[in-house]
Amino acid sequence: MHASSHGSSARPHYADHTFCRLHPAPVVTGLIRSIPEEFCVTEHLPFELSGQGEHVYLEIEKREANSGWVGHQLAEFAGLRDLDVGFAGRKDRHAITRQWFSLYMPGKPDLDWSTMDIEGVAVLSSRRHGSKLRRGDVDCNEFQITVRHEVMSDAEQRDLLSRLKAIAENGVPNYFGSQRFGHEGRNLEHADRFLRLGEKAPRNKGMLISAARSWLFNGYLSHRMASSDSLVGEQGPLIGKSRDPQPGEELFDEVEQAWAAGIRRLGTKVDERSLMVLPEQLSWELAPRETRLHFSLPAGSFATSVLRELFNVEDVSAHASSGEGR
Repeated sequence: MHASSHGSSARPHYADHTFCRLHPAPVVTGLIRSIPEEFCVTEHLPFELSGQGEHVYLEIEKREANSGWVGHQLAEFAGLRDLDVGFAGRKDRHAITRQWFSLYMPGKPDLDWSTMDIEGVAVLSSRRHGSKLRRGDVDCNEFQITVRHEVMSDAEQRDLLSRLKAIAENGVPNYFGSQRFGHEGRNLEHADRFLRLGEKAPRNKGMLISAARSWLFNGYLSHRMASSDSLVGEQGPLIGKSRDPQPGEELFDEVEQAWAAGIRRLGTKVDERSLMVLPEQLSWELAPRETRLHFSLPAGSFATSVLRELFNVEDVSAHASSGEGR
């Protein structure tokens, strides 16, 4: 699917522009995540918390912190194992995010969460519930994003407004964002060594499998974008163990074929993903040097896939340290 992009090192050039857009390339360059406060995410649960049960749910606001790191800090404070802490998904590190964590505390009294001192982390509310919070337990993620740019000409502003109205009506291609592939594509590099070259399974093999099949999905979607008028309502394959080939496999290059074979050897379950996604309640406010956007997306969809249809996006946080830490 991307044979020319792998080269001898099998390192994909995963930049967004390698995947087809719905609209012509944007004419305005926009900076995102100049500061965390300009990229805010709020997670909404798909169920009401009962107020009773063995699990304590904490609504957490975090600033420049990984969800996994926060979960570990919560476990340490509560004297629990990491496995006893649940969260629905990994939220952006270089942002202000509000998300829920569950802590398995059967028969234990609620703690005084105000005494917890974790840098960049605040507990907004707590409530009991009967079951653990599991991956994907999200109704939607709500985004408030500021995009910085130079003063736009009248023509540029008309172009941007036209794109916004089209997206509000028709949605955008539901690509996995570049965050899934790691800083400078490192998750894909590690996935290649694991899936194709047979290196020993790493601790984060689930993340590497996800990165590889997200890349394969994006390639399939890009191919469909280039050859179809409308993809609304259609689903695309997430490669997994199956008796028959899945759609798009005939497009794989040798590296991608090896990734698919590795994913299947590990027994990964076949799944599907919508090819298009419609941002709900999309609104915008244009200022001379910035555009403020507000919208919601279902679990698993990326705000950057909306932004790439509006701007030539430059993520300021991509130049920051990519260490695992916080």
